[in-house]
Amino acid sequence: MVGMEQRADEAEMIITAKIDDDFARAMAEPGLAAAKARFGRTTATRLSALPRHPAYNKARGFNQDDAHHLESICAFFADAALLPLIEVWAGDASASLGRRLAHAGFYAAEVNTTLHTRPGRPTSTPPGIEIREVTPDDDDTVYLATLFSGYGLTAEADSAQRAMMAIEHRSPHLRRYLAYIDGRPAGAAALYTARQRGYLAGAATVPGMRNRGCQSALIQQRLHDAADTSSYVVVTTAFGSPSQANLQRLGFTIAHTRTLWRPLQPD
Repeated sequence: MVGMEQRADEAEMIITAKIDDDFARAMAEPGLAAAKARFGRTTATRLSALPRHPAYNKARGFNQDDAHHLESICAFFADAALLPLIEVWAGDASASLGRRLAHAGFYAAEVNTTLHTRPGRPTSTPPGIEIREVTPDDDDTVYLATLFSGYGLTAEADSAQRAMMAIEHRSPHLRRYLAYIDGRPAGAAALYTARQRGYLAGAATVPGMRNRGCQSALIQQRLHDAADTSSYVVVTTAFGSPSQANLQRLGFTIAHTRTLWRPLQPD
């Protein structure tokens, strides 16, 4: 029987590969002030241009073997005037690790989940929705505009996040999709593939087009296409969220949960 720690390692391998890919390109953009470091099995990333964005600024996969690196991990973030965020996967969680983090001034703030499934099931697109793949040769202006609109990103206020999201969605390992309703772009989503694994990496629906089945259609299309290159597909979401319920309805099961530890702040 596969243990939780092994399932977590298998699921997170493809996510870490994408982070390595994205940050290698982000570090070439001076305006983002991106950096990445490895502390044993723990991967730490920071993006000074987006200090309040936990997905870009945290140490992932912190574990008992790496506990002696905690001070160095905190220093990695402090060097950029950022608060350290520490993510512990369920298979690595223990009373001693929790005490170590608590004594260092951290508290368990939120829980997310990684889900997994096998690709290849047939698609069932709701009437009125059309899924089109954006090929590497296509102009991706509409794709990015749809993605930004779905995430509520404006050109003026969110330029750094738009720049980082564009880097993430221009990976050479990415397949990109648009959902159309009545000929209008309504949703965007991506499939990252590497090492015979797939990762449903980023998806958003334009506000006025929500609750019409776009995300379910995009998930099913990506699972269908992932069978070309992958034997295993993962996705992450907030634990207990409507998104998790939708993913489980479409065949995903929980690989493991991830607890995000934040530093306590003075009142």
